[in-house]
Amino acid sequence: MLTRRWFIQRAGLAATAATAAPSFFARAAQAAMAGQNAVGYGDDTILVVVQMSGGNDGLNTVVPYGLDGYRQARPNLGVKESDVLPLTDTVGLHPQMEKIRDLYQAGHVAIVQGAGYPNPNLSHFRAMEIWQTAVPENYDPSGWLADYLASTNADDNNPMYAASVTDGLSRALYGNGSAPCRR
Repeated sequence: MLTRRWFIQRAGLAATAATAAPSFFARAAQAAMAGQNAVGYGDDTILVVVQMSGGNDGLNTVVPYGLDGYRQARPNLGVKESDVLPLTDTVGLHPQMEKIRDLYQAGHVAIVQGAGYPNPNLSHFRAMEIWQTAVPENYDPSGWLADYLASTNADDNNPMYAASVTDGLSRALYGNGSAPCRR
């Protein structure tokens, strides 16, 4: 079972691997740039998707502060206004997100609020399928990341053009050209 503890342990291993094998990651970044996937954003842009299923309280991560409704709805659970790390006059981050705030201020992180799809489905499992396939109308077995990668000019010699650090392949990466690698 995938747990937050498992994710944090694997993230630690990934961070260790990143320091131990910087040439591998440099090659992966170069392959992404060679594929011209970031044309609209500059040649040094890499998309990192972190999908944590469950457990995150979005209103206590990206905090609407200075608004009466937030404090009224969350008198005990809400982040205190004095603890919020401000990004704008009405939006800030949880106090433990100082590094993300610094990256945001340096222009290296974007925050997307209110992401969703029309007519949300009330089934958790169907909603997860919709998020990972980007097809709310009917069932589609291929994932949105696999579809995107298939449409790019990826370097065919790069075996790690995309990676899923999970017990199984993320549904977002299901599709033509994806090959699960077992550990």
